[in-house]
Amino acid sequence: MSRLTKIILAPAMLFVFLFFIISCSKEDTGNKSDKLLIPVEVKNVERGNLKRAISLTGDIEPWKVLNVVPDIAGKVTKIYVQEGSRVKRGQLLAELDTEAARLQLEQAKAGLGVAEANYKDAKRNKERMDNLLQQNAVSEQQHEKIKLAYEAAQAQLRQAKEALNLVQYRINVSLMKAPFSGIITGKHINEGETINPMMPGGRGVVTLMDISKVKIKVNIPAKDLRDIRIGLKSLLRVDSYPDEIFEGKVFIINPAADPLTRSFEVQIAAANPDFKLKAGMFARVEIMVEKRENVVVVPIDAILEEGENNYVFITENSKAFKKLVKLGLREGILVEVISGLMENEKVVTVGKEMLKDGSSIAIQGGKAK
Repeated sequence: MSRLTKIILAPAMLFVFLFFIISCSKEDTGNKSDKLLIPVEVKNVERGNLKRAISLTGDIEPWKVLNVVPDIAGKVTKIYVQEGSRVKRGQLLAELDTEAARLQLEQAKAGLGVAEANYKDAKRNKERMDNLLQQNAVSEQQHEKIKLAYEAAQAQLRQAKEALNLVQYRINVSLMKAPFSGIITGKHINEGETINPMMPGGRGVVTLMDISKVKIKVNIPAKDLRDIRIGLKSLLRVDSYPDEIFEGKVFIINPAADPLTRSFEVQIAAANPDFKLKAGMFARVEIMVEKRENVVVVPIDAILEEGENNYVFITENSKAFKKLVKLGLREGILVEVISGLMENEKVVTVGKEMLKDGSSIAIQGGKAK
């Protein structure tokens, strides 16, 4: 080969060699790119039940409470119950001294008997005089006299009946009976002591509470009031029974706000058949304001936010594809998907930030569809 030929071929051979190196480099880079897999974790799209609740606190109060006081003053002669006693409606709790009243009752009964006899006699005389007057056998003056006697006897009879009723009333109110079933939670006086209901700040004989049902008063912020309505289910928890949940319902919504806190008082009623809930207990309350049943749900970790839109990555054939979703109710780590996903699809929960639409993936702990 001549020197001139070598000079001409050398650059051409160098170009071919460089082209081969560059081509191989590009091919090798492409193969490495195709083999780059992004590790992710996925979860199945499932169906479930979600709820939205407003969490509040309040003190448990008895459904009814009454300081038992007689209507009249007197000496307490007998108390039939003790603190902790369970009583039925109409049961006798205590009584005042009624000895004098019972003697007056007998006197009033006797007076009524006399008044009834006088009335009957006056009535007969009037009826006879009415007949004689029709026959013109008596004068108007005589008839008027008998009529006045009859009216006086009639008034005396009414007076005797009222006197008897008054004494009977004094006896009745001396017997203090339970107006409702409940538990005696306080005893404030001893037998032999005198009580006067008219004295300001006077004490009662006993305190009666009905805790077969209880109520909890909570304060609702104005922003949440629109979600509250009568009958909404509420869940109650107390420290004394940490593993138990008690159910109640909203039964009163105060239409006027507290002028200091600008919140609205809401009362919740809860059945208490086992008397586990006691007056004065501190309760944590959840009012269930919204509920979704059998809806499509995904972990909140699967959601990507871009502006006002929400996206997820679903997996298919070892690739991840970006999908727009519309979200609904959220509870804890789950969120409702109103549209964009179907049950049993797989969504990426870990590693989604590194993905692009169509990225190749390697599922950790599972296989992609």
